[in-house]
Amino acid sequence: MPNNEFGDFQTPLALAEKIIRLFDSGTYDRILEPTCGTGSFLQAIRKFGAREAVGVEVQPHHVTAASAFARVIQANVFEMDLSSDLDWTSAAGPLLVVGNPPWVTSADLSRFGSANIPSKSNVKNLTGMEARTGSSNFDVAEFIWLKLIRELQGAEPTIALLCKTQVARNVIAFCAENRLPMDGASLYLIDSMRWFGAAVDAGLFIVKVRSAAENYVCELYADLDADRPLRSFGMVDGKMVSDVAGYVHTNNGDGSSHLEWRQGIKHDATQVMELIEDNGPRKKSGEPVHIEPSYLYPLLKSTDIFRARTTVLSKWMVVPQRSLAESTTPLEVAAPQLWSYLGTHSAVLDGRKSSIYTRRPRFCIFGVGDYSFQPYKVAISGMHKEPRFRLVGPIAGKPAVFDDTCYFLPFVDAAEAAIVCAVLQSRAAMTLLESLVFWDSKRPVTKKLLQRLDLSALAAMEDPFQLVIVASELCAKAEISPIPDAADLRIGLEALINMSSCVGSPQLAYDT
Repeated sequence: MPNNEFGDFQTPLALAEKIIRLFDSGTYDRILEPTCGTGSFLQAIRKFGAREAVGVEVQPHHVTAASAFARVIQANVFEMDLSSDLDWTSAAGPLLVVGNPPWVTSADLSRFGSANIPSKSNVKNLTGMEARTGSSNFDVAEFIWLKLIRELQGAEPTIALLCKTQVARNVIAFCAENRLPMDGASLYLIDSMRWFGAAVDAGLFIVKVRSAAENYVCELYADLDADRPLRSFGMVDGKMVSDVAGYVHTNNGDGSSHLEWRQGIKHDATQVMELIEDNGPRKKSGEPVHIEPSYLYPLLKSTDIFRARTTVLSKWMVVPQRSLAESTTPLEVAAPQLWSYLGTHSAVLDGRKSSIYTRRPRFCIFGVGDYSFQPYKVAISGMHKEPRFRLVGPIAGKPAVFDDTCYFLPFVDAAEAAIVCAVLQSRAAMTLLESLVFWDSKRPVTKKLLQRLDLSALAAMEDPFQLVIVASELCAKAEISPIPDAADLRIGLEALINMSSCVGSPQLAYDT
């Protein structure tokens, strides 16, 4: 990514020309390139046949370069009203907006000390913990997209901008939620490493803005040369789905889980709170650590879950609390070895920068509660690009805990846990999940996504005898002893199918 205050990725002329060829040269009278940089798109459209082309650019040296191809307005696009400040000589006519806005977030620009940033505002009206923990950090291109749609909707433009695939999804979801006009869209994937030297999922996102239209489905193409879409994604019945066609077969399972998914423990101090097992807990350096055993729990991380390394003790987590509100001060007397260890590493623990630790007990952790200490869990990695649900039982006689890259459901009863895991591994659940998840996301699997899986409905779609067989096999693989008998598993399945209401208590919203 560009390490500058403008998020500057200049578009190669060859790419701009390839993009322009997607459009009929006789369709558009007016062309706008916002944040035009050195004017690659303005140069590419000179043979396009449009009567008028206008660029907008804030950097003076870029304005000079781009002015060789069209009229360029030197201005900060964030401070313009695009419905009135462009000074078109032809007041009407079909409008094509094309270009490549900055590929950075508002937080990136703030770190660079940039003045080229939208005014500080809660763009999506987020509240509370969401705004504090990153959800309010938006991509600058996303802001530009929404500005273009809002301010130019009277001209019913076609907008075609290079952007991250995540930005395209965010724009579709925001437009649907706020009923901004959209008459379908297309997303043509590009090789961003080839064109920009950036390891990011991106494409040419094309939106038709048409009055009163509310079609929020986008056709996805493999590349700019593809003539048929791979699939369509977008909003269906108010929900974002990654595969519209696949979704219709299992959408009865898209609802609300009656069980609450939990995220693993968040501590932001791996070098202190996570230890290796080597004839006792040790630091990675090999130095032994002496802590009261009741504050040490077997640790599984996302790769352990993904690779099914869930039965062997290899790591420990230091867990100084059983709930977020629990004071850690009594540890000085109740667990002097732990208190001494935490105090030795106080510089790291007291220096954690996240605001979630502000005005909390010293040495506190997040994502901890009674659910953390239940003996049986069904877990999944939030980071990997393939969904693999695992049944996890006690390790070395203690309940396993997870770091915050994992999500899990806690259980007291092994039969119930095994049945739920069997349902989540079923064909219906996998089909539904594949139609909901976007694997190009930094964290493809989230609590919000998992909470959409209606376990009762999914269980009812499958052969009950097969679910019982799979559940028994899962218990054997997880080395759960004794393995629940078939009768107990059938009872667990019947109870799951009959469940319909969400019974979980809310979890603190640091979850992503």
